[in-house]
Amino acid sequence: MRQWYKRQVTAAAPSRRRWPVPPSLLVGLAPLVVFAAVSAWRARPSDDYPTLGQTVDSVVRSLVVPEGIAAVALCLVVTGLGWWRIATVDPTRTRLRWTMVAPILIAVVCVARLPLMDWSALPVRYFLLLAVGVLFVGVFEELLTRGVLLVGLRRRLPEFGVWIASCVLFGALHLLNALAGAGLGATLVQVVFAASFGSTLYVARRLTGNLLVPVLLHAFWDFGSIGLSATTDVQDPTTLVVVGALGLVSFGVLAFGVVAGGVIAWRDDRPRRLRRRWRAVPPVGAYAVLGDEPRLPSAVR
Repeated sequence: MRQWYKRQVTAAAPSRRRWPVPPSLLVGLAPLVVFAAVSAWRARPSDDYPTLGQTVDSVVRSLVVPEGIAAVALCLVVTGLGWWRIATVDPTRTRLRWTMVAPILIAVVCVARLPLMDWSALPVRYFLLLAVGVLFVGVFEELLTRGVLLVGLRRRLPEFGVWIASCVLFGALHLLNALAGAGLGATLVQVVFAASFGSTLYVARRLTGNLLVPVLLHAFWDFGSIGLSATTDVQDPTTLVVVGALGLVSFGVLAFGVVAGGVIAWRDDRPRRLRRRWRAVPPVGAYAVLGDEPRLPSAVR
């Protein structure tokens, strides 16, 4: 009687909003779609892309202000969803320590770029504002793709599919650069480059268990990339050769990151694959051992 009364009281109680919002593929994709739509509107056919981040005014107008607003808006969305924990922290870290080489090599490439930059070509405030702008980029894009998107994808896909989809979608976002004036060939290269870079950032999250290292690594990469293009002397053949060689090394490093990310995600799905493989196999107790070979009893055949 007491249990019946408790059930009736529970059924009569007003329904409350669940907190946090349960993970959902559609909810995880929604911020990405909104961002793509806003970016397409901002980058409507123009020729502004070649001048991105080349001056103090461009850094403020194209990075600091819009990326800062986007980061704050996304943080409010994550707060409203109650997803901060699941979007920024992985409950388990990968045990494949050799994959640590991928983010370490990316950091080495970032450090190698610094001496190639002409620090006297632009005022100090340029580099300070650039650091703030790329930090906003790192926070926003990592929370968007390696955070909210990852949560939504994990709702419906195995981890290997999550890895592929998150990298592909991150790369596909860079197709919008074509609207801002980037050449089609250069844009396609950026798409492949970004998708590969996304794999290394995925590895960084899985190794550390949180988004902090991916955010800093992303910001450091963009700082060197934009700062180098803004200060490099295109008339100096020696500098161009060194920068080109560093770019080729970067592609090799990112290829290693793709392998590392794929192995981590594939290893995560191994228990699921084994469960699926052995689902229809009778238990050991169902076998009647006759002689040296196990055989099924007649009742099971």
